[in-house]
Amino acid sequence: MNDMVPEEVPAGATEPTPASASSPSATSAGGDTPKRHRLRRTRGVIAWVLLVLASLLIPIAVIAGWAITTVTNTDQYVATMAPLARNDVIVQHLATKATDALFSTHTAQNKIESALPEKAKPIVQPITNQVKSYVHDFALKVFQSPHFGSLWDRLNRRTHSTVVDILTGKPNALEKAQSGGAVVLNLSPKLNDLIDKLNSHGVTIFNPLKAILAKEQGLSLTLVSRDQVSKFSGLFNLIVKLRWWIPFIALALGILSIVIAVQRRKTLLRLTIGIALFTLVLLGVLAYGRGVFIQQATSHNLNGDVSAAVWDTMLRFLKTSLRWTVLASVLVAFFAWVFGPARYAVTIRSGCAKGGRWVAAQWRALTGAAGAAAEESDRVRRSGGWILEHLNLLRVAGVAVAALVLLFAGNLTGWGLLIIVIVLAVYLGLLQLVAIWARRVSSPAAGSRPA
Repeated sequence: MNDMVPEEVPAGATEPTPASASSPSATSAGGDTPKRHRLRRTRGVIAWVLLVLASLLIPIAVIAGWAITTVTNTDQYVATMAPLARNDVIVQHLATKATDALFSTHTAQNKIESALPEKAKPIVQPITNQVKSYVHDFALKVFQSPHFGSLWDRLNRRTHSTVVDILTGKPNALEKAQSGGAVVLNLSPKLNDLIDKLNSHGVTIFNPLKAILAKEQGLSLTLVSRDQVSKFSGLFNLIVKLRWWIPFIALALGILSIVIAVQRRKTLLRLTIGIALFTLVLLGVLAYGRGVFIQQATSHNLNGDVSAAVWDTMLRFLKTSLRWTVLASVLVAFFAWVFGPARYAVTIRSGCAKGGRWVAAQWRALTGAAGAAAEESDRVRRSGGWILEHLNLLRVAGVAVAALVLLFAGNLTGWGLLIIVIVLAVYLGLLQLVAIWARRVSSPAAGSRPA
């Protein structure tokens, strides 16, 4: 009987348990968990580094693609520069510059003075001003003609290789270029053509200037000054040398960041948000660079409006590509977020599903035999309920559309911005009126009225 009495366990001692004494599974699990945790953390750090690099490089890859396909390609370069010959600012500037060049000497005034008697000397200056006004109007017609557009395209095609050499900073190009490193188009042939056309209209006072134009530069248009070239030639040269490596590396880093990441949907969301934000930064840099470009032009006694037209024309495809990049990134980010577990994402998905079912029900009601007043009233009441349920979403949609217009509208004037604000205010006001109507038709009192 004494053998059946259990031994007393000393105080403070613990009885050994078989599971803790020999548990290889627990040991292996305890050894694997920290290792797996370290692996996940390492993957997360690498994914973040790749994500940041891709967010920075992908917008730069858009610039590289524009530089390669637009600036270094002759046909695309000519097509890009072609609108300048049809730009009112450029045409007015060239007409004024051509007129000033013709009247830069006293040839016209001397001719008029010699043709008038001595007593008519006081009217020499008024007659000269009238002739100058006539020449300016005639020059305007010349530069607005399709022939000038064709000449402009031929000049750009002929000088394209020199422009690329100047932009890439090649020393030989800077030495050979008569403009000293600036991008200049010589339009003296067009000035000679203007003199010939004036001759055909009986205005022969500018014939002596042909000899002067043959020796001097005559009429030229500076597109980009040497200092402006030096600001961008280094970056442009690097992009041209790397060519398609920048887009390839940027795309590879973006894909790797998603593949390596533990939470791939979140990584895709963060990547697209990063691309959109950095692209917006680049658009802001371009807006700032436009001001610097114009300021440098005016400091070199160049026309600021002409420089603004040149900047906007040359970079219009680049800015459009960057805006499309922002839009695509935002759309991908939205879909990556809306398919996630966030509360508002779930609400949007369920709202879309309800909306789809409502549209299907309305379609069945319209195509079926439903035409009674009770069913019509119920349809109106459900429509009002849907509007009230999605009122905030409709407001956000209006603001989002206004933001997209601001993003893609280019250089907006104060009037343009005011119009966008007024249209948005009218939309929100009308939406508020629709909400009042929806509350009335969806109220229980409205539903209990006799048919």
